[in-house]
Amino acid sequence: MALTQAEVLELFQQVAAINNSDQLLMIKANQNGSVSAAKITAELLRAYLNAGFAITIDSEGYLCIGGVRTETMAGSSQMVAQTDTTVSIQPNVLNVWGNVSSLAISLVAGAQGGVNEYMLEFTVASDNFTLSLPSSVRWSEEPEWVNGNTYQVSIENNLALYAGWEAAST
Repeated sequence: MALTQAEVLELFQQVAAINNSDQLLMIKANQNGSVSAAKITAELLRAYLNAGFAITIDSEGYLCIGGVRTETMAGSSQMVAQTDTTVSIQPNVLNVWGNVSSLAISLVAGAQGGVNEYMLEFTVASDNFTLSLPSSVRWSEEPEWVNGNTYQVSIENNLALYAGWEAAST
């Protein structure tokens, strides 16, 4: 049974609201391509949105205001279905393979001063599976790959972690 909007709202208690005069910190796109911080009122933000200054996310995960790209990444990660087993991957994207007998991964440099996480998910399809990463990447614990198991690998600051799961029982 689906809940109505009113029934959902009854579950929450209102503790505060934004007034028209409240100021919000925003990132402003400058004409020279740079960005800077600016304070605007909630009333002005509503006016911009109503006038068509849409806030969107581009294909690389950056926030865009009125079609102008900012330097701010959106909060969620993208997922890319990979088919090549030798590939350069972008940061902050979950790269997903199906069954693979080997992977050779290089890491594309991420944004300076930001957190750049490289994420992989794959199912091992060979007793002799190999995962090749840049030599600068170090493991917290050297992986032991098991044929048929699905793994997730996370790399930040050249430090790698992994977890593995047995095949789901049917």
